[in-house]
Amino acid sequence: MRKFRRYLILLLLLVAALAAGYFFWLRDSSLVAVEKVTVTGAESEPAVEAALAAAATEMTTLNVDEAALYAAVSDMPSVRSLGVSTDFPNGLSIEVDTRRPVAYLDSEGGMLLAGDGVILETGVDRPEGLPLIESTEPLTNGKAEGGTAALAAILQQAPEPLLAEVTTASIEDGAGPVALIGPGIELRFGDTSRAELKWNAVASVLADPGLDSAEYIDLAVPDRPVVG
Repeated sequence: MRKFRRYLILLLLLVAALAAGYFFWLRDSSLVAVEKVTVTGAESEPAVEAALAAAATEMTTLNVDEAALYAAVSDMPSVRSLGVSTDFPNGLSIEVDTRRPVAYLDSEGGMLLAGDGVILETGVDRPEGLPLIESTEPLTNGKAEGGTAALAAILQQAPEPLLAEVTTASIEDGAGPVALIGPGIELRFGDTSRAELKWNAVASVLADPGLDSAEYIDLAVPDRPVVG
């Protein structure tokens, strides 16, 4: 009985070793090579799609190297993160979370700025419908800091129709982050907190049919905006 158990254990170990060897052979086999790559979320950026597709076709669906995918787009600041899933045996899907420009900086030939402060592009003209951030603060490693970053974070929360109406944004002494919208109405945010609620308050105030004119909207307390 003991001898039988010993043989059984040896047989199981042999089967496990063979299975492991087969798996390690199969994981890099052409049988599971990535042949179809689907990239979503970067439709407006063909360079991102091409770089990811090229990197993905060097992999198999049993051996996906996400680090290599990130490396393929490491010099493309519009890419925030990647989501990867496989469709066995030969399909790979990559969902790209991209940064969108929310502001323009009039320095170094013009820059597009994302909501997290990352510089997306330099040497460009100001696109229509993109606010100008008035700032002289330096940039560090391709990223805005301080007041410039704070303004970008606020603008990121703006609904696109409102963002397109904002002309400039700046940090004002005693007033904090301020943006000019439409016919020069000053939006006073107070600070960067609850930015989404503050933009909702802006939308409500501007949609009020009883609003004849306004010089500013104080949004320090978004539940009770003050129009002056």
